[in-house]
Amino acid sequence: MREIFRVSIGGAHAGLVITVFIVVLFAAIGGTVWALIVGGAVAFWFTVALIAVVGGDRRGWAAVKRAYLLTFGWADWL
Repeated sequence: MREIFRVSIGGAHAGLVITVFIVVLFAAIGGTVWALIVGGAVAFWFTVALIAVVGGDRRGWAAVKRAYLLTFGWADWL
């Protein structure tokens, strides 16, 4: 089961690129307000993931990397 949910840093980078593209698309189509809403939602999720990871005994860059993987690692499954 653990192997199914494993993500890589490359997949997380792809997820970040896709997310930035979607935010830019929202900005072009819906305006700045929608881009801020979508970008704010992603930033909120990253913050929640970072708080959860820090609560789980990770600190510093290890916590940031884990939160990054939790936020953007979904693209590894595409």
